[in-house]
Amino acid sequence: VVLLTIQDVNDNSPVFEPSYTASVLENSLDGTVVLLVMPNNKDEGGFNGTLSIIPENSPFHISQSGVITVRNSSALDREKTDQFSLKVKARENEPPYWEAQTTVTILLVDENDNSPVFERTPYEVSLFTNMTVGMLLVEVAAMDLDQDANKSVKLALTGGNEEGYFELNNKGQISLHKKINLPDNLLQNFILILTATDGGVDPRASSVPVRILAFGNSRPYFLRSKYEGTIKEEIALAQIVAQVEFVSFQSIITLEVLTETETFSIDNNGTIWAKTKVDYETHKSYTINGSLTDGKSKDYTTVLVTVLDVNDNIPAFQGVYNDTHVSENKTVGTSVMQMVATDDDEGYNGLLTYTLRGGDGKMEIDSVSGLITLTKELDRETQSSYNLTVNVSDQGQPPHSVELNFPVFVDDINDNYPVFTKTAYEIKVPENEVLENVLAVSATDLDENVNAQVTYRITKQSPSTAAAVFHLDTRTGQLSVVQKLDYETAKVFELEVEAADGGNPRLRSSATLVIHLEDVNDNQPEFSQDVYNIVVLENLQKEAFVYALNVTDKDEGGFSKGHFVLIDGPFNIDKSGVLSLKNGATLDRETTSEFSFQVWAIDDETNGLNSSAVLNITVLDVNDNNPEFEIQTYRFTIPEGNYSPDRPGQVGHIAARDMDEGENGHITFTRSSGEGKDHFSLQQDGTIVAIRPLDRESKNKYELVVVATDNGIPQRQNLTDIVISISDINDNPPRFLQRTYAVNIVVANAKEGDVLTVSATDQDSLNNAVITYSFLNASDAFVINNVTGVISLVSNLTDITADTVITSIVVASDHGIPSLSSTASVILNLLVNATDFGLFFESTSYDFSIPEHESKKTVGTVKALTGSMFVTVTYSLKSYTDRFTINNQGDIVTLVELGREEQSAYTVIVEAIDSRTPATTAVTLVTINIDDINDNPPVFSPLVQTKVSVLEGQVTIDFGSFTAIDRDAGENGIITYSLDNDFDRIFAISSSTGRLISTRALDRETVDMYELTIIVSFIERMVSSASVAVNITVEDVNDNPPVFIKETYNITVKENEPPHEIFYVAATDKDVNYNAIIHYKIIEGDSLFYIGEISGNIGTLQLLDYETSTEHLIKVMAFNPGNLGAEDAVLMVEDVNEEGPKFLHPSYHTVLFDNATAGSLVVDIDAVDENVGYDEGINYSITDGNTEGLFRIVNKTGQITLTKDLIRTDITLEYSVRVTATDQGSPTLSNSVKVTIIVAPSDSAVPVFSAAVYQPAPLSEKTSTGTLVIQTSALYHLPLLYSLVAGNEKDYFSSDASSGVIKTKKSINVEDFPVLIHVPATDSTNSSIFNEASVNISAIDENDFSPAFPSSLVHTKINEEAATPVRIVQLSATDKETGRNGDITYGLVNGAERRFRINPSDGVLYADVSFDYENGTTEYQIVVCAEDNGIPEKKRGYCTVVISITDVNDWPPVFEPVNPIVVEENTSIGTVVGKVTATDRDTGDNGLILYSIIGEGDMFEINGSNGAIQVKSPPDYEQQNEYHLIVHASNKQSTTFILTATDVHVTVLDVNDNAPEFTHTNYTANVTMSSPIGTHVITVTATDKDKGNNGLVEYYIQFDWTYSQYFLFENPYDGRIITAGDLPNPGFISLTVIAKDRGNPSLNSTVQVTIEVLDDRPFVPAFNQSAFRTTIMENMGAGYLVYTFKVMETLRKHIIYTIVAGNERGHFRLEGNTGHMFTTVNLNYEDISQYSIVVEATG
Repeated sequence: VVLLTIQDVNDNSPVFEPSYTASVLENSLDGTVVLLVMPNNKDEGGFNGTLSIIPENSPFHISQSGVITVRNSSALDREKTDQFSLKVKARENEPPYWEAQTTVTILLVDENDNSPVFERTPYEVSLFTNMTVGMLLVEVAAMDLDQDANKSVKLALTGGNEEGYFELNNKGQISLHKKINLPDNLLQNFILILTATDGGVDPRASSVPVRILAFGNSRPYFLRSKYEGTIKEEIALAQIVAQVEFVSFQSIITLEVLTETETFSIDNNGTIWAKTKVDYETHKSYTINGSLTDGKSKDYTTVLVTVLDVNDNIPAFQGVYNDTHVSENKTVGTSVMQMVATDDDEGYNGLLTYTLRGGDGKMEIDSVSGLITLTKELDRETQSSYNLTVNVSDQGQPPHSVELNFPVFVDDINDNYPVFTKTAYEIKVPENEVLENVLAVSATDLDENVNAQVTYRITKQSPSTAAAVFHLDTRTGQLSVVQKLDYETAKVFELEVEAADGGNPRLRSSATLVIHLEDVNDNQPEFSQDVYNIVVLENLQKEAFVYALNVTDKDEGGFSKGHFVLIDGPFNIDKSGVLSLKNGATLDRETTSEFSFQVWAIDDETNGLNSSAVLNITVLDVNDNNPEFEIQTYRFTIPEGNYSPDRPGQVGHIAARDMDEGENGHITFTRSSGEGKDHFSLQQDGTIVAIRPLDRESKNKYELVVVATDNGIPQRQNLTDIVISISDINDNPPRFLQRTYAVNIVVANAKEGDVLTVSATDQDSLNNAVITYSFLNASDAFVINNVTGVISLVSNLTDITADTVITSIVVASDHGIPSLSSTASVILNLLVNATDFGLFFESTSYDFSIPEHESKKTVGTVKALTGSMFVTVTYSLKSYTDRFTINNQGDIVTLVELGREEQSAYTVIVEAIDSRTPATTAVTLVTINIDDINDNPPVFSPLVQTKVSVLEGQVTIDFGSFTAIDRDAGENGIITYSLDNDFDRIFAISSSTGRLISTRALDRETVDMYELTIIVSFIERMVSSASVAVNITVEDVNDNPPVFIKETYNITVKENEPPHEIFYVAATDKDVNYNAIIHYKIIEGDSLFYIGEISGNIGTLQLLDYETSTEHLIKVMAFNPGNLGAEDAVLMVEDVNEEGPKFLHPSYHTVLFDNATAGSLVVDIDAVDENVGYDEGINYSITDGNTEGLFRIVNKTGQITLTKDLIRTDITLEYSVRVTATDQGSPTLSNSVKVTIIVAPSDSAVPVFSAAVYQPAPLSEKTSTGTLVIQTSALYHLPLLYSLVAGNEKDYFSSDASSGVIKTKKSINVEDFPVLIHVPATDSTNSSIFNEASVNISAIDENDFSPAFPSSLVHTKINEEAATPVRIVQLSATDKETGRNGDITYGLVNGAERRFRINPSDGVLYADVSFDYENGTTEYQIVVCAEDNGIPEKKRGYCTVVISITDVNDWPPVFEPVNPIVVEENTSIGTVVGKVTATDRDTGDNGLILYSIIGEGDMFEINGSNGAIQVKSPPDYEQQNEYHLIVHASNKQSTTFILTATDVHVTVLDVNDNAPEFTHTNYTANVTMSSPIGTHVITVTATDKDKGNNGLVEYYIQFDWTYSQYFLFENPYDGRIITAGDLPNPGFISLTVIAKDRGNPSLNSTVQVTIEVLDDRPFVPAFNQSAFRTTIMENMGAGYLVYTFKVMETLRKHIIYTIVAGNERGHFRLEGNTGHMFTTVNLNYEDISQYSIVVEATG
């Protein structure tokens, strides 16, 4: 027979049907099947290729199985396309790639997807009274785009026709069904709802409104017969007067005004307008008649118009108001003047109110009556006149007012006491000398005329003397010493001096005059103490103040010129006795606690006297030492046990010491962190006790961190690590790995040696875990090694002739006290028949260990027994074949390197197969443990914050834990933490936890940033294996006040200089940024000065006058904006004398006879220095004209006397000398005056005048009556009479006949001057003898007042970058003068710096440049002057303008570099995870940065003020693990909004927050009892949403002593449960399976697995034990029940019991059904004492 096979080739192309047609509903969903298109192919296997549709963008798709489906349902719209024509292409996958095409037509079936559409909208029609029933109103049409029935449309009226006025036919025509009642002037509106419905199965409908308007007849009419309106008078523009309302349906109507047509009109809207303005005073109201018509009917109405008054009249004062005088002693309430005004308006427009200005609070006016009265007492000396302005205003809107100005003069009374320039005068005079004019007292009286004339006298002297030692000139107040004084008798004299005025009654005042006598140095200095006991703190700063020594000296000046001498030691002492610490020296109480040395005081540099004192200085403790533990790490051991607070266990004692003393050295212990918070208690004596149960098997070690804190201020800390090891007690019995051990032994092959190993473990340690094995019931054939648990055969088994089961109990006992034990069963099956031996492993399970990362390494050896040397065994692995292999000798070898960190143990199933036919198999379980080696370095957590910012000044700071992780196990994974540099113990770290703290407060001013290196090391080798750098930035707090460079400043300023900057003070602040901003202000001193708040520039506001005050004391405060820590500085401004003495007269004239002798007084020259009395402090000298030395002048008094007798002469001689007066100011100033001296012959026939022409000082226009003009004097031997004979025609002057004194008689008129008055001096006895002199008197319009600004200091602001010129402020000064004296011009004195200018006429201050706040000066101080054009001199007023440059928002915020943020998921709300910082060069609100987050706003939020990013909603890694934040920094409080953005990347780290979840709530499975070890039972599956190790699931079976030992997971990662031993019984087993992830801490979940064990073995009854023992008394007789036999289970089968051996004599009977065994004879002990009976049970 030949079999022939034909092989196919590809020679046929695919073949389609010619065409395909299908239909599908339009709008079909994507995936809808349309039809099947598949080609045929005659080749073997049919068509093998790809199918495609042309075109590719068609709305259909074809699968490779030929099914065409809808791909784009939106394209299936029948109304747009009713069919699609496609090409389907088939192409083979094998050469020659045959192709074929066919046409597919797809028809779209219509769906009712279009609603009817009306042809036009809206529909509207009107009806009138001529309507007829049945008339066509409107025709409506609708269409539908669908097909067939879906397209048909029916119309219906569905609303609005409730009264049945309208009807609709089937053509869509709406007609009038019944007539509508149309009342006059009524419009009715009908809205019909017309609905169109199509004929689809699910019909669609549309509706449209049809509006029908029905109009009644129109008859226009007014709504009211009367209307009211108002109109304001005097309004020229057209006004709306009133609005009339009317009703009309006609669009063409006519409205008319029938009366007052010249004044009013009406428009077609009913608005009445005023055509012209009206006058309230002429017409107060109008009545208007109006009409309305539509051409057919007419209606009328009346409008009453009221004219409203406006305020068109101005108030006017009545009468004439002259100057008014009032005495300064008038009481409050006195009437000053009555004002009267009128107004022609009415009501409020004519109601007048009076107001008053210029009264300065002294006067007020009654607002209704116009009466001016006094409100406060007047004081002429304060103000002698008031310029009042009375304003009267009506109450109209707008109000009108008028003002009247007039003066009120205050008349003087004698109400002022003379006032001394000083209340107390002091002067030093040398003892033992008589002195003239040593001092001049001076008093002034604010009154005028005689009330102001002052005389002086001494009223009291202390101590008193027998004779007068002092003389006071009554007129000049000059004091002279007329007796020698003795310093030893009296060192000081005190005089009481009285000044009295010339008033009636006279007023007096007094002053004290103290005269100090000068002494010589004859006393040595004296210390206040002989011994000084001084205490100082040991942290005293260099050059710091320690103590001020008080030394006195009885000599004049005390110790002011003395100095101190101090030898050796760390201290300095300055000239003032201030003891301080030397620069570079430090004090340490712990080194030197006290000093003692001597100090000398010497009162003068040359020939000084001295004394000494002893200084004992005690150094006080400050808290400058940290507590120090005796041991850095304490290690204690405590036995495990059931401790409690009532029964504590002592662990150990810790101790720390502090080198400080007192509270600074008192130490308190606290727990900072660590384990065992609830297990241990720390007592303040350092004792640690256990207060909770401790179980070594649960946890064998605790690590605590203890902080030692002293009680100093601030507190200082240190920490130590405490490791507490838990020692074992014997509280755990040994546990066997199996409850039953079994082995098969072939008797024929049995040899002495090991047959089985039992193993037990003990969770205790040391001796408590040492186990000894023994048999409970000894055996002759077998023994057990008490150490290893190996059971060995010790004899042959020749006596075993049948299969025998030996059951023994093995006891495992530990070596604890007391000893604990447990038992296990050992079944030894002795097999006689080798053929039934089968195949068995030596052990049902094996345990091996191997170090990780070793490849090709033998793990261990397993062995299976066959019972015959001729039967061979092969081995194989049923699990982990990719990691292990096994050879035929049973050696298990690793294939790859195994990492403990990936998997720490493997359970391998080993199968053995023998060479029998059929083969026999056996399995065993091998557990391979991977031992750890130290192969992983510690790694710091990515969450470690390497940049930390903290505020300075916090006592302690907990920076948290800087955790590192070591993946190794046991001791290989134990690490310790340390610091590379702890900065002199400022920082400390827990060696066990990595928690970092500061031990004392940080000070930014000392160190502003620390860079710490945290090192993590292996605890075994202490080798650094990883490190991390932590940058700690110390943020500033405002803890330092500003400090001035000097405490006191002395400034010298010239008087009478215009206001200007005189000094610059500067303070420093150790803080930074905002905390270091310093402001300045004057807190004490007069108003003559100001200070720049920011600049610290001090300037004057007014001219300084040396004569008013020679020095000024100013106290300046420097402070932070928060007003923290202000410091004061004292400035002493010394006024420089710039004004010399002033002479009483512009020139002096005198005449002498030629017979005057030496010493005769020629003339007394008086000069005064401002604020000082005549001659006081002035030195006089003759500086010119005294060529002959004829005259001399007294230096202190100015009295000129003759130095020699005059020579007689026949002619009149004239001498002219110049006298200079010099003050004692610094620098000294002087002025001079011309003195003319006439020497006349003593026998002159005519009087001789001292001058031919007198030229007195010009008179002021305000010179009062009785003012002294000049005194003319002539010398004659007889009395003279003086008179005025010419030039006094207007009687301005009078002359005293006897003295020649010329005074004014009345007020003068400047226009009448100058005048030349002739004054004759006539012999009183002979009128024919006379001489004549002339007096040239001029008068000036004196410029009494300087221009004055309202304020001498003006603050103003301008914006930076403002466009120039910038109008800053308009300054206005006033001058009480009129005319040219009051004509003011403005100018800049200083500070302009070409930046500013002022308009000289209007005082407007401009800036001509722009300013930059950030880069330029922010404050300018400009001094502006207002100068009048007065004569004889121009006067000025000054104003200082402080111009602050205001910041504008011209700089954007700028972000600092932003680091990515890493955050753990589930971080709690409010946790700060990062920070952004932006800076802005602007200030204030413009520089105030507000932060905001754009995007991801639900998860994170930002602190708007400090940029801290914090968690708003806890992030979930499983939902989103990355966020991109956009942070905006903006100036939202600024007018100009500037915004900057930056990106912040946030990475979310997974934390183990999801426990594994099983896919089922419970599992069920079954397995047979005969299943071999390793049989797959069921696979459970759990998933974990976390990632990485957190999501890696491992499976475990929860241990129990009953069933868990029979099952295990083949691989802990795949959930596959297999059998691990022979199942003991049938029935249901419930296992608890744990699914645990590898997170830290690990999370788990459990599930119940119910396994039904099916018994498939042949039934063999079994007794519960292989041997029984019982005892019976002899002679019990026959039939005695000896024992009842019973098997463990019957499985519902009948059991038959029989005796098979041991009853050869028939002494016993066994009932087969019940198992009862009875005696058959009376048993006799002496005959047989023991029976061995074998009973068999069959079933």
